[in-house]
Amino acid sequence: MHLHRLELPTPFPVGPVNVYLLTGDPLTLVDAGPKTAEAQAALERGVAAAGVRLEDIRRVLLTHGHIDHVGNAAWVAQRSGAEVFLHEGDRAKASGQRWREEHLKTFVTQAGLQHNFLESIGGQIQSLRQYLDPLSKVSPLTDGEHLPLGGERLRALHTPGHSNGHVSFYHEDGVLIAGDLLLEAVSPNPIVEFSHNGKRIPTLPLYLQSLRRVLLLNCEMAHPGHGGPLANPSARARELIAHHEQRKEEIAAAVRRTPKTLAAICGELYQNLDDLNLMLALSEVVGHLDLLAEEKRLAITRKKGLLHYKVK
Repeated sequence: MHLHRLELPTPFPVGPVNVYLLTGDPLTLVDAGPKTAEAQAALERGVAAAGVRLEDIRRVLLTHGHIDHVGNAAWVAQRSGAEVFLHEGDRAKASGQRWREEHLKTFVTQAGLQHNFLESIGGQIQSLRQYLDPLSKVSPLTDGEHLPLGGERLRALHTPGHSNGHVSFYHEDGVLIAGDLLLEAVSPNPIVEFSHNGKRIPTLPLYLQSLRRVLLLNCEMAHPGHGGPLANPSARARELIAHHEQRKEEIAAAVRRTPKTLAAICGELYQNLDDLNLMLALSEVVGHLDLLAEEKRLAITRKKGLLHYKVK
């Protein structure tokens, strides 16, 4: 597999995002960056440096539906006529509908936060949509699907957690295009998500299952959504699993004596967070509470509409 890493600028704290040009038939782009003039210019330069044109791209594979990865996909498809592929679990994100407001309102209220927090988060989410051209037409990616690439094949692996429809792409020579499943510098945040009926999805337990799936692959190299290539993906997956195990016990210690709301737990663990980072903190903490619940170590009670958590 001939792979070209193209680093595109983003306006987000995460910094640049990687997209990957896979030469072969069909000419394939993995992820597309955010919809900004700077990212579009960098993408055109990178494609030209690889000896092809943007108009030559025939297929776009999206690892997941976050704006820094999908924002430009509709623009690329319009320029090239490429077919865009995405897992069904992230179709709503790519169309600009990350959450239904009533689901998020229920979660925030039960966590012990005020309605002005929901208004703030809703406004910030709305402001991010300027970096997304909504995708109205995508072809589905399914787990285990083989995608031809010249005389070779990529296998789509559903690796949910960081995002419900996250997909990684595995090549038979031991190379994984990992999206945001594996990052070198940080642990990807399994952000809170909801099913169509409003039930919260256990994103962190799913993420750890996805990491364990990487261990079974025995990959020799991983190409992530941010940062440089990972020469030992299995070691990084083990580090992330160990990190979350340690963090789970730290959060268990915080709710061992007294039942607490999710907002109260976050208030003890983090200080001086703006609303967007508080949303990430809520996602992280509730994910570790989900792990404790899986182990049947957690008692959850409801008082006056608020959920209280305590280790048994």
